Amino acid sequence: MKKQALLKGSIGVVATLSMSLFAITPVMADGPLTYLKGTSTSSSVEVQLTVINETTTVQITKPQDNSRIVGRSFPVESSYTKANTLQYEVTRLNEDSTTTTYTLPLITVSADPENPVSGTNSFTFDIDDFDGEYGDYIISVRAEGSETSTDSVRIRVDAFDFVVKGKDSVTNDPIITIEDSPGVHHAKFQVYDEDDNPIFDEPITVVLNPGASTDATMPLSKYGVPNGEYRIVGTPYNEANNIVDHDKERTVQYEVAPAPEVPDTGSFFGALNLSRQDMVSTGLALLFVCGFFGILLIIRRSKNQKRR
Repeated sequence: MKKQALLKGSIGVVATLSMSLFAITPVMADGPLTYLKGTSTSSSVEVQLTVINETTTVQITKPQDNSRIVGRSFPVESSYTKANTLQYEVTRLNEDSTTTTYTLPLITVSADPENPVSGTNSFTFDIDDFDGEYGDYIISVRAEGSETSTDSVRIRVDAFDFVVKGKDSVTNDPIITIEDSPGVHHAKFQVYDEDDNPIFDEPITVVLNPGASTDATMPLSKYGVPNGEYRIVGTPYNEANNIVDHDKERTVQYEVAPAPEVPDTGSFFGALNLSRQDMVSTGLALLFVCGFFGILLIIRRSKNQKRR
């Protein structure tokens, strides 16, 4: 009997503990978590939100870092938050490994320093404002507000450039496309073989279409060059025939176009290796000759009949 009573008591304790565990409800508070025991409880969860003030930021959105731009001017755009002023700097990376830095006028974006604003800003980058030199530049911007934020991009500014568009369907001569290149009037092209020997007797001059791209064909087939790799080199000039930028070059694989096929008729004309056009011309000539002599025979026969 004692064992049975003890067993019943143990079962009761286990049941009570089980019910208590399932009734545990967490309550969020400033101190450590507490647990309320009971079969029927209700509690509310308190959520505390902390609002963090916006900080000053700035980013150059256009042009992208490591961009290559063809032309003399282009837009620069930036976006900023909680700023009072913007300060731009342009650094020219000279070919002698030196740099030249230009500081642009300070831009005020908020009239009230106590209330910085967010927005976008843009200006036109013109190389004439930086000694008119093509090449590599770094554009930097600094935003001042409750804090300081900076950003920068590196770009390459070129006078002109071209790409290999394809090849002529008959001669296999390379066809190039010259990009729209403001400030460039014409470009001169020469092609070199693998030993750096020039192919053309004189460079080919291509006048560019203003405000549009320009296509040009490099007539390698005219000079009877063999299959191989060739370099197409272009030099840009202004209207006064002065060079305005460095050479640009592209490499192309050239294959000699196959000779046109000549039909083999299996006859005397086939043995002569005549084309279809040649055979048609020859046939018309023979027909004319035969017709001419036929007319002469008819006239002569008519005369003989009159004599009789």
